[in-house]
Amino acid sequence: MTNLSLAQPLRRRVAAAVVGVLAVGGTTMMAEAPAHAATSGICGYTNAQPQLYVGSQGIAVTQAQCEIDVAYAFGHSTNYGSGPYNGIVEDGDFGSATEAALKNFQIHCMHVTNPDGIIGPNTWTALDDQVSSGKFC
Repeated sequence: MTNLSLAQPLRRRVAAAVVGVLAVGGTTMMAEAPAHAATSGICGYTNAQPQLYVGSQGIAVTQAQCEIDVAYAFGHSTNYGSGPYNGIVEDGDFGSATEAALKNFQIHCMHVTNPDGIIGPNTWTALDDQVSSGKFC
């Protein structure tokens, strides 16, 4: 005969452990693949879209630089560097030229009155939408 008083606490502990593992796994999955992942296949460097700012480096910065070029810089008579069509050099280094182009994108395309020069979820979405539209803002 099974003692139910001992089985119940064990079931609760197992259920709590399973829920805890699922919760941790869900959080990890969201950190690796955010809901605002890139929809544009034009640049194709990465789908990762972390928060980026001056000093950031890596493939996500290269993706952002490409999207800024396609969405904004190529369509304006700007000179943000020696990149194609006077756009940003897609070098994976978020420097002053990337920040200047991004702030202009935030002002002219996102209609932000006080641009922060940071690429977060809203700016990634705006970049993706603009690139996907096939038009300069």
